[in-house]
Amino acid sequence: MDAFDITYNDRIYSGWDEASLLAAGVPGAVVDAERQKRRLLAAKVECRRRIYAVASAETQLNMTSVASAISLKAAAARSEDEKATAAAFVAALGWVDAMRANVAVVAADASAAIEADAAWPACPPEVAALAARF
Repeated sequence: MDAFDITYNDRIYSGWDEASLLAAGVPGAVVDAERQKRRLLAAKVECRRRIYAVASAETQLNMTSVASAISLKAAAARSEDEKATAAAFVAALGWVDAMRANVAVVAADASAAIEADAAWPACPPEVAALAARF
């Protein structure tokens, strides 16, 4: 059973279970809001974990540096490898945006398992391959 730490009407309820909170007069809506806050935090943590599992902070910096250098060249002057790298970088940005947008979706669905692969957008193969280069 979950233990909650809730402040309600200037009283702190630390380590209380839901039944005890309700019996003490804490409204169900307050308990539900705390449960949703926890779920949102858990979804944010899982999102971050999944992104960093593909590309650490250092990898992301390296990817950004290479993409920036490529962007300085005129499109016609880019090699095929540079074009593919730039496209993969754009895909990476799109995937991270999709992951972040999905946080609210996963958090809102109480029946969704936050840790389940099915709850999250799959990393495009070109993104994983780009990250693996660094």
